[in-house]
This record gives sequence, C-alpha cells and structure tokens, in this order.
Amino acid sequence: MKISMLSTLPPIKGMSPYTLDLVHELSKSCEIDFYGFKSIYPEFLYPGGTKTNEEQPKIKNVNIHNYLTWYNPFSWVKAGFQIETDIVHAQWWSWFLAPVYYTILKIAKLRGKKVIITLHNVKPHEKSIIKNWLNNSIINLADEYIIHNADNKKTFLENFKTQKKVYVIPIGLYPKSTINEEIARKQLKLPNNKKIILFFGNIRDYKGLDVLIATLKDLQDNIFLVVAGQCWDRKIVESLKNNKMIIYSGGFISNSEVSLYFSSADLVVYPYRYFDASSAAGAEALAYGKPLVVTRVGGLTDLVKDKKVIAKPNESKDLKEKIVYALNNLKKLENESKEKAKEFSWKKIAEMTMEVYDGIAN
Repeated sequence: MKISMLSTLPPIKGMSPYTLDLVHELSKSCEIDFYGFKSIYPEFLYPGGTKTNEEQPKIKNVNIHNYLTWYNPFSWVKAGFQIETDIVHAQWWSWFLAPVYYTILKIAKLRGKKVIITLHNVKPHEKSIIKNWLNNSIINLADEYIIHNADNKKTFLENFKTQKKVYVIPIGLYPKSTINEEIARKQLKLPNNKKIILFFGNIRDYKGLDVLIATLKDLQDNIFLVVAGQCWDRKIVESLKNNKMIIYSGGFISNSEVSLYFSSADLVVYPYRYFDASSAAGAEALAYGKPLVVTRVGGLTDLVKDKKVIAKPNESKDLKEKIVYALNNLKKLENESKEKAKEFSWKKIAEMTMEVYDGIAN
C-alpha cells in the first residue's frame, strides 16, 4: 500500500516528534509520500522560532516533499495536484494552517482522494469564534477520523453530529532509559537534596502552570519546581523568575536535553485547566517511566493507573493533595507508569493505523 501524509517533520517544530515516530513505524508496512513545510508560521507568532537544529530525516519507503510555505498559496495548490495516492492522511492541530490544509485537501477530494484526519486537538486550545470556524472547516473535509482517546471522541461527537467513522488510536511512545539522576541534576544545576517536580512543555494559559505555582507555598520547603519549555504567556515569566522554589529553563528544550530533565525529576505534573486533546508531553513522561499527577481533562487521565493522582482542574488545594500523595508513593507510581507505557507502543499504533487505511481502501 502507498499513502500520502500531510504534517511536519524535522527541522520544523509543529507535530514533528509525533509524526516522525508514526512515519518511522508505518514505513515498515507501506510506502509514504510525505508533504511537509519549509516555512510553517510567521516567526513573530512562534516564541523561540519555528525550527530546531535537527536535520531532515531519511527514512526508507518515505518520499519527503518539504516545500509548503504558509505565505505561498501556489505551494498549497502544487501539493493538492501532486498527490497521487488514493488515501491522504492529514495530521491536524493548528487553526492558523487552515488555509493551507483546506486548499490541499479540497483539491485532493475533488480529484477523488479519500481523506483521513487525525485530530490532535478537537477544539483550538485558545477559544474564539474565528478559530473554531477555521478548525471546523478542516474537520468537515474528512471521510474518516482518528482521535487519540475516548474522552476526546465523546467531545467530538457531541460537537459534530457525523455518521463518518471515528477511530480511537492513542499517541505512541518508545520506552526510554533515564540517565543517572545525580549526573542529570549536575548538568542542569539542580540541587540533589530536594524533591524535583517537573512541568514540561510549552507554557500556555490553558496548561494551568499558575495553579501549580500557587500550590508551592503550601508544600514542604524541600521541593523544587522545574519549568522546562518555551513561554507563550509573558505574564507568568516574572512569577517564575521571582520564586526561589522555581527553576525555569528559559526556552525551548532540544531533543538532546529532554532526557536530562526527565531523568532529574521525581514527579511530573500536568495541571491543565482544560484540554480537548491527548498530551505528547504526558506520553514523554510515561516513556521515561516517571510518576505523574494530572488533572481530569482530555486524555490526561489515560496516562495514569492510580486515580488518586487525578486532580480537579483549576483547584490548587486539590492539586496539592494529589502531589503530596504522589511524593509519598513515588516507587509505586513509577512502576505503574512503566506498565502503562507498554499500552502505547508505536508498533501497536502503526498496526491500528494500517487497519484504518485498509478499511477505507476497501
């Protein structure tokens, strides 16, 4: 089988970590024509820039066409007409790219192609009528959907009364080995005599970092919060700088540094206010076998076995109780995370995705 995919790969940021792993596994079973970006967003819209220092990958059975630019409609039209396969699989996550995706997928459909869309966000993270309209314009182009968890599927079906097939396929992960905790903390200049709580990922309002910060004053003084990610919310920056219990990475975390942060942490906390998606950052924590505290939103609850580590969103007091419980049961929760990680192997995710391809092809 041969399919076309629309998304991002390194060096563009976007959905690259997820897409790279998915394409790597799918390429063992099918050939892929990949359509990606040379320039994805205006730089001023993306704190820390839109590219990494990674090189474009070379994967057997994957033909990569990274020529799309957000500012050049001719590149969108070119992709729409260049697609030769019967199936187009689009990774959809950003309302800003709606004109690009709409042009490519609409042309593909007019040419008789079947469109599968993986919805990484059922709704835009930041709410607005225009963003919702742009998001919906892409969603309506699909013949079938892939969504990452049952909670998001429920939200999707409540908002989109569709008879089209909707498949639940989680975000995959490769189990990763941590490095020595003492070495990791030394490289990051973190104290060895403290419990380290890690908040990992882009800092945006819906992620509730301010709620986590509010819990610190009520926790023991032997706890440090490490915030590792690019800040999209400038109001939070000052509270990070002026709090002696917080260490802030100050920007985007490269792939070479990710292991250091997770290896140094005792506990990873995701205190999201709302979330209509699955968390790639959460999957990363599982990949490293780290204990987790999450809030009851979106797909975060799928990442944990022990329901005592699931907090109410936007409630500092309840979050504090769940953190205290987790810190007192770290070994148990670590073992549970390692067991949970086995449910999300990329091999299994690729097999489930191939079944979707086979189904729509027939």
